[in-house]
Amino acid sequence: MTLRHWAPLALIALAGAATAAEPAKKPATSTPHAAAKKPAESVGATRDWGRIDTNKDGSISPEEMEKYLAENPGPLKK
Repeated sequence: MTLRHWAPLALIALAGAATAAEPAKKPATSTPHAAAKKPAESVGATRDWGRIDTNKDGSISPEEMEKYLAENPGPLKK
């Protein structure tokens, strides 16, 4: 075999050895509690579902949501 045939095989072998020798990199936040340590969103970013559920039955009815949205139109409607 000539050099022309050996060169691609040598490159493949070297590339395989280089990737096999490099250890797998883990993300910096690989702990299971990393999600719990994230900062909370700003106070106005989420709805207070307890305040929307006026009859405290554990679910939001369309009427309750409609009343809430009429009283709190949001930043774009003001």
